[in-house]
Amino acid sequence: MMKHEIFTNTFWNLSKVSKKIVFLITVIVFFISCEKPEGEGGTSVINGKVIYFTTSYNAQTSSMDTTYYPKAGKDIYIIYSENEDNIFNDKTETDWNGNFHFQYLRKGDYTVYTYVDSVVVNEITYDFPVFKHLNISTNNSEITLEDFVIQK
Repeated sequence: MMKHEIFTNTFWNLSKVSKKIVFLITVIVFFISCEKPEGEGGTSVINGKVIYFTTSYNAQTSSMDTTYYPKAGKDIYIIYSENEDNIFNDKTETDWNGNFHFQYLRKGDYTVYTYVDSVVVNEITYDFPVFKHLNISTNNSEITLEDFVIQK
């Protein structure tokens, strides 16, 4: 066999091996990229409700009365992770009965929050968040959060 033939045969054998390696790497990358992070594109739903309450003195009974009512038009935010410091990824508004929902979510960790309306501290108005953390562990889940109960 001539040197040229040996080189050509060796080159083609290496070429076949390198094609297999490239193919294998491509398949591995494809499967790794199939894992989807939290967020939109899934089949799960998060539901919840916002309820306000007021407390006032009842002179007839000489006691405090508490009245609960649903809060319409309240902004609700969702973060596609457990990190409360992240900027929200989506928001919705409560309906006339205080209900809200986030649809089409994938498996993963989520933080849902809203703000308590303007608390005045030392003449400074401050809206502070109230957080609820949850995990969607299976597809087609419907999770109902414990109500956000906020004093008005």
